[in-house]
Amino acid sequence: MLSMTEKSRGAILSLPPQYLQGLLAARQKTQENLATLLEKTVDSARRRGCQVFVAETAEEALRYIVELAKRRGVKRVIKSKSMTTEELDLNHALSSAGIEVVETDLGERIVQLAGQRPSHIIAPAVHLSREDVARLVKERRNIAVDPSPEAITRFFRKDLWQSFQEADMGITGANIVVAEDGHVVIVTNEGNGRLVTTMPRILVSVAGIEKIVESWEEAFHVLRVLPASAVGRDATSYITVIGPRAMSRHGQVPEYHLVLVNNGRLRAGSEVWLKEALRCIRCAACLDICPTFRVLGGHIFGDIYTGPMGVLWTAITRDVKAASEIAKYCVSCSLCLSACPVQIDIPLAISRIKDASGNQTTRERMLTMYERYAALGSSFPRLFNWLQGSRITRRLLESILGIDRRRMMHRFKGGNLYKALGERYLEAQEADVVYFPDTYATFMDWGIGLLAVRVLEANGYSVAVPKTAGSGMPSIQYGFHSKARQIAEKNVRMLKSFVEKGSKIVCTEPTAAYCLSEAYPKILGSEDSKKVAEATTELVALLATEGKPAQRPMSHSANSAIFYHHPCHSRLLAKGRPSEELLKRLGYSVSTIDYGCCGIAGTWGMRVGVEGYLISSEIGRRVADLILATGAKEIATESSVCSQQLRQFTGLKVRHTIRYIAEYLGIQDRDSDALNF
Repeated sequence: MLSMTEKSRGAILSLPPQYLQGLLAARQKTQENLATLLEKTVDSARRRGCQVFVAETAEEALRYIVELAKRRGVKRVIKSKSMTTEELDLNHALSSAGIEVVETDLGERIVQLAGQRPSHIIAPAVHLSREDVARLVKERRNIAVDPSPEAITRFFRKDLWQSFQEADMGITGANIVVAEDGHVVIVTNEGNGRLVTTMPRILVSVAGIEKIVESWEEAFHVLRVLPASAVGRDATSYITVIGPRAMSRHGQVPEYHLVLVNNGRLRAGSEVWLKEALRCIRCAACLDICPTFRVLGGHIFGDIYTGPMGVLWTAITRDVKAASEIAKYCVSCSLCLSACPVQIDIPLAISRIKDASGNQTTRERMLTMYERYAALGSSFPRLFNWLQGSRITRRLLESILGIDRRRMMHRFKGGNLYKALGERYLEAQEADVVYFPDTYATFMDWGIGLLAVRVLEANGYSVAVPKTAGSGMPSIQYGFHSKARQIAEKNVRMLKSFVEKGSKIVCTEPTAAYCLSEAYPKILGSEDSKKVAEATTELVALLATEGKPAQRPMSHSANSAIFYHHPCHSRLLAKGRPSEELLKRLGYSVSTIDYGCCGIAGTWGMRVGVEGYLISSEIGRRVADLILATGAKEIATESSVCSQQLRQFTGLKVRHTIRYIAEYLGIQDRDSDALNF
């Protein structure tokens, strides 16, 4: 999946911006005008001679298709890949009526023979190896097949041909439904879609109503972006347009039916936190980049629809309670938002689902009190450092609070940043830059915060450090939106006067910058929160674009083997890789690998069990192997929680990027006053 993500990212970056802009505009139009576009589609298709049925529920759609098949004496149905028919459980309904159903997409056919459901939206059998498939063919078809892609493909091509010839009905899904003329578009990389649409005497297309676009111009934008985001290609192998005049071996297709499925979609359009999901083009980019999906796969992290977007679609097509059962696997890294070509805020929507479900645990409530714990630790550092190192205490923390005893914890410096800086920074009313330290740099190791202020001043900025709350990310992550809103309101209230005077806001913690710039405006929806968001950036990104480091001191000595870890939330805040580029400009030798999330996911990776340390550690070990293979001697990053994961599983020293900058400027000697990273 890592290679799929790399291909997708490269293809999307190579697209002219107008295609992505056009796609977003088209999908937003559908999202906002779904009921109107549905009516237009029905009218257009019927004028062209299509038999159209709008199913309000899954049961209505099933009844229509099964009864149609019975009336027409259908014995065998062939299908091309369709997640909407998976949503309906159409295969089971047809089989129960005595009608044979044969999937013709290679991946779908494999999982059908295995008696499974798809684990991935565009690669249904990605969880099976070629050896697994060869064994399956031997078991189900009693034919020995060499476990090579070529041999397996040859077998299924031959095996399916008789079904194509004998089928009475073909059923397709839809990638696009064009409202202006009622045509359906499917995109495939195998020839089976063409055969399904032309060989049987009856053809049925089943489409969720969110697949509608108003015009062919809008359809073009979907066709241009979908293959790039899905498989990293400029175009798909086949684009098939289906309508009532489609040709077949029978001449004109005697019957063409279009079944448009609502099943919760119109209701979702009225929900502020769900309606963005209607923009989804089913490219699966969010699945491929998701750290937990890479470990668990869709059979665990999913229902009918899998992975991050599957949580939203389960809420739409089933209910919030069912969605919350898979939402617990989301680590809130926000990589899916950075990968989504139509900018669906999947992480925040998942957070809303957690909030609406009310299924939060006592453990999660305790984890939202992270800042209180840090404040206590800063007041009693020796006690807390001892307790965190005590096996007895860790067992108690695990049994009572669910904090895994194996998780490496940060040590406390003692005191806090506000006392270390003094009243001048706390009481300042105007400044070029306002520093938002968040919990770690305020209470755990205020040395990071002190360095941030000194580096900013060395670059000519005046600095204010007002007393703010922590970012509130745990409350957002676990779906405590009332508490998250209170924290956001408090921080925006503290920062807005500075922003109104032209100050910039900087953070040394990427997650804090994410909360201020991305989450707060969506949680609050206020003009003040939007202004604060526009003024917020990461400190290192600011220095990379605007800073003017002093002449390099003679004592500076670049480490020859630094690995830079790119924190997840940084991707949403700045284009490119400013931290990595700045380190290189300062003379350091830097390597990196874009593997995505390291797996710690804040306090999520501290929890005992599968939805916590077990998944987190598996991701962490894989990441550690990649890092250690580069020969790096130490790691640079900005995230305090990432540093826990990276230290624990690589055994290397991890340093905040601000330390390298401070060392370069002669503000601090290497590792002087360093505590955790």
